[in-house]
Amino acid sequence: MIRCRQLVVTLAGRRVLDHVDCHVGRGETVALVGPNGAGKTTLLRCVLGLVRYQGDITIGGVDTRRDPVAARRRLGYLPQTLLTADDSARGALAFVAALRGIPRASVDAGLARVGLSEHARRPVKSFSTGMRQRLSLAAALLGDPDLLVLDEPTASLDQHGQDEVVALLRGLHAEGKTILLSSHRAEEVRALATRVVAMAEGRVVVAEPPRTAWVPELRILPGGP
Repeated sequence: MIRCRQLVVTLAGRRVLDHVDCHVGRGETVALVGPNGAGKTTLLRCVLGLVRYQGDITIGGVDTRRDPVAARRRLGYLPQTLLTADDSARGALAFVAALRGIPRASVDAGLARVGLSEHARRPVKSFSTGMRQRLSLAAALLGDPDLLVLDEPTASLDQHGQDEVVALLRGLHAEGKTILLSSHRAEEVRALATRVVAMAEGRVVVAEPPRTAWVPELRILPGGP
């Protein structure tokens, strides 16, 4: 689903990504892990087309430089900054749908998918952090993309909110969605990832299944919980 070849990113004179090769197979859930500054978010931003890079990226076989619109249409993005608005949940999601050219009819289905149907008329500003995270996930799922890109999907949530989002993501994986996420949470990686890509100083240092013996070491990485 995603293939990155020899990615190089230099920002403010610093090499942030240093000839990174990685891939995400269709139907996989791949977790990017590593200390702050390892290059995880920059790699996600490259996939999303938000930062200039040297190298090549394809999404679903589509080259992101040759046809960026078609490539990005295949993915949904959940940023660390949650969706918020003065509008209702339905209104906020309808606004996102309109911006992306997605039929309004998909809005109620999106709310149902993340368990927010009964809160459709509530103002988003009254939502808990966990509910806003679920609404942001509904926005990412508009248009039913094959691929989800998630930046620290449970970072701002309490335990209950973390459990809700992990359960939703496990369900999406079971449906066949491909997921690329960055995470500092060992328990989240164990619960979700079929494969771990560990990064340090802009390079991939490990790419393998999340062995129980290895993943707990995430807890002592700088920036970890």
